[in-house]
Amino acid sequence: MNQENLTQSREVAKIHKTGFLRVFAALREIFCELEGIVLSHFLRKLGGLNPWRTADRTAVADGWVWHVAPGAAVPALAAWRTAGLAAVVKQNLQRTIERVRLPGGAVFVKQCRANTPRSWLREVVRPPKARLEFENAVALARLGIDVVTPIAWGTARGLGPSTSVLVTKEQPHAVPLPDVLEQSFAGPAGRALRRQLTRGLAQFLARMHDAGVAHPDPHPGNLLVELPPTRIPKFVLIDVHAVRFGPPLTAAETLANLTLFNRFFQLRASRADRLRFWRVYAMHRTSCDVSPRDLEAATLRSNHRFWANRIGRYVANNREFRRIPGGYATTTGPFNPDTTSARLDELLADPAARLLKNSRSSTVAIVQSDGRPIVLKRFRLKTPIAALKNLVRPSAALRSWVLGHNLRDRGLPTPRPLVSLHRYRLGIPYEGYVAFEFVDGCGLADAVAKCEDVRVLRTWADRLGRLIRTMHDRQVSHRDLKAANVMMAAGEPVLVDLVGVTIDRDVPFRTRTRELARLNASFLTSEKVTRTERLRLLRAYMRWALHGRGDWKAWWRAVAAATAAKADRNARRGRVLA
Repeated sequence: MNQENLTQSREVAKIHKTGFLRVFAALREIFCELEGIVLSHFLRKLGGLNPWRTADRTAVADGWVWHVAPGAAVPALAAWRTAGLAAVVKQNLQRTIERVRLPGGAVFVKQCRANTPRSWLREVVRPPKARLEFENAVALARLGIDVVTPIAWGTARGLGPSTSVLVTKEQPHAVPLPDVLEQSFAGPAGRALRRQLTRGLAQFLARMHDAGVAHPDPHPGNLLVELPPTRIPKFVLIDVHAVRFGPPLTAAETLANLTLFNRFFQLRASRADRLRFWRVYAMHRTSCDVSPRDLEAATLRSNHRFWANRIGRYVANNREFRRIPGGYATTTGPFNPDTTSARLDELLADPAARLLKNSRSSTVAIVQSDGRPIVLKRFRLKTPIAALKNLVRPSAALRSWVLGHNLRDRGLPTPRPLVSLHRYRLGIPYEGYVAFEFVDGCGLADAVAKCEDVRVLRTWADRLGRLIRTMHDRQVSHRDLKAANVMMAAGEPVLVDLVGVTIDRDVPFRTRTRELARLNASFLTSEKVTRTERLRLLRAYMRWALHGRGDWKAWWRAVAAATAAKADRNARRGRVLA
């Protein structure tokens, strides 16, 4: 089996998961999780051997068995809901969170349901999730870690695992950290706020790790923040049912926990902010044997595994995506579940549609759907053999759908796919359709031709070099990286036409130089793109490397040789460089 067929087989295995593989993966996840928690949680479930036991009192009300913190009143869920005091703020399959307005201050009610085989089995061998979170919050407060204040936890009366409920006080001056991060990432105005948050987060995590506390899911959504005007922000931990206690974290444990925390920020925060975080963290830890270089490399490896595991979500029913007859759609897209390929053909045939491309392989047009513009692409089949290939490998439309969402998960700019459909004949997928969000911009070649400011061209070269390096470091290869497949939108490069993209493989030196050469060849006849701009792009590509700059002269010679080879090959075949 050659390398291309091997790659396609791997993609098929990732996209088309069989029922057996899903069941096996679910069982393996359950047993891996149970392996680490069965003994400690089972002993904790016995109660008498529970070192986290709290001096709470028991009460029964409205069919619930409540365990109430000292000095707190027994929750009255039925009365709160009847009076209209409760409002749902978050809801999914396994939990519902309500905010209840009370005269003494608002409280949050979190219902944890055991309504899946996995959650039911976990409740058999461990205490209810609400009890775990209640007791862990008390233990964290004793260690001096800021955490939400628990009021009570309860379970429905009856035998066996059932719904558990946790009631906690609202933090009146605290807001979710993701809401604050949106402000801090909003240009230079948020620079001071970013520095405040960076120092505060570093000190908070250092204090946690020195106290022997590790949160297994330390993403920003599990933190609240209070922003005093004159001092370091105060962070409050939430969702603590799985927090682990023990001696101060070792170097390996520190690296593992910081890696999970850094996955979010490696895609969004600058390298300077991440380095500032590490320096403050190391300063406040009693002992820290983790280097920032090791942390960045471990985070990138962890993100690679995370992105690869996300592929199955794009072709399944969940909160983000849904299956529709003949394809898939996003849950927030403008398309109804009864969307058909005939309806998409009507949109393409509409006289008001602006045709961008109409070739033997595809048709691309800007059309109107529900009063807003979208980009609709129809993939044609050149030969009947191509249709047979769609039975053993993902079609071009399906690849565009999956790769578009996966590149966005990797933090790479590309239009969001909204819907993917196929037209079938005798069970074989023929024509495919993919609709994308409209990005207001123009092709890179047109943008360069219209630009009259050399400083703007240099800025674009720097940004494009950084984007390509980031793309390669995140295991993304675009074998058709020509100017026509890059757009400039608000001065930022955006990748389009992802059929030629491959993912989840380290990009070797030869492939990197070939793709840089493909983009370079698009401007061989351009008078505006001088050797200075070409060198600036390459130096930006090298400067953005994870492990140093390397020898840029060797890269320059390799790219020049690959560009010349590409130009000669097109000349022999009579094809114009684009």
